[in-house]
Amino acid sequence: MRTVILPLFILGFSASVPAGPFKPSVKQQIQLGQDAAKQLRKQEKVLSEKDPRSIFVRQVGARLVSTLKNKEPWSYTFEVIENKDVNAFALPGGPTFVYTGLLRHLRTADELAAVMGHEMTHVRSEHWARSYEQQQNRDLLLTVIATAIHANSMTANVLDLGKVIAGDLPYSRKVETEADDGGFRMMIDAKYNPQGMIDMFRVLEKEGGKSQKFLGMDLGDHPAVQRRIADISARLAKETMSFPPQEPVPAAVVERQRAADEEEKRKAEKGKGGSKGGG
Repeated sequence: MRTVILPLFILGFSASVPAGPFKPSVKQQIQLGQDAAKQLRKQEKVLSEKDPRSIFVRQVGARLVSTLKNKEPWSYTFEVIENKDVNAFALPGGPTFVYTGLLRHLRTADELAAVMGHEMTHVRSEHWARSYEQQQNRDLLLTVIATAIHANSMTANVLDLGKVIAGDLPYSRKVETEADDGGFRMMIDAKYNPQGMIDMFRVLEKEGGKSQKFLGMDLGDHPAVQRRIADISARLAKETMSFPPQEPVPAAVVERQRAADEEEKRKAEKGKGGSKGGG
């Protein structure tokens, strides 16, 4: 459920975007993302703005946004969801969420900047809007085909299944590469070390669950992760400028996450003890 949270919200708000094979406008994308974010905050445990982890994520996000020089219309916000899954995503228009399950694995601000720059590039490049437009085009084509061949109910069901499968596919490899490239450039512009993007993929490859999907791939799919690492390493090798040292995750963030993990562990152990006593 965590890995498809964005499509689920989009389906819930699909009535607010235009019908037919047209890309939603910038204004519509922003409104859609804001509406989805409001509902998300009601359904998930979003950390307080004063939590060190929230402050950390906002600071990294603000530093990335500062490189855009007010030339873009998007309305970015940065929040943290308490959840053990390795995840982060940006809704259309800019609302961006990072899971504590991701934060506990990251060692530097540069690694977080890599994830956030990747997700923000999805927004900047209107990847969701383009995907929506393509899905609308598929819907139209399937309807025309079904009508032309006088499809019976069984045929219509098969066509509908194909539509759903196509619409539920994650971003293409081309789009994910574009997001990697955009995040890479944003890191450099924000004075982060792009080596953090490579390190981030290595951490995720080691720590991510075998069935966990993140950044458009299965973390347990080692060839896919290695391919992304190789692509980014090749791009980094072409850079002639020097980069600053990576910035460790602030101690306050590490301590707060450690305390949260210990509290969660105590609750789990208490729950096991209670269930044994009740049996």
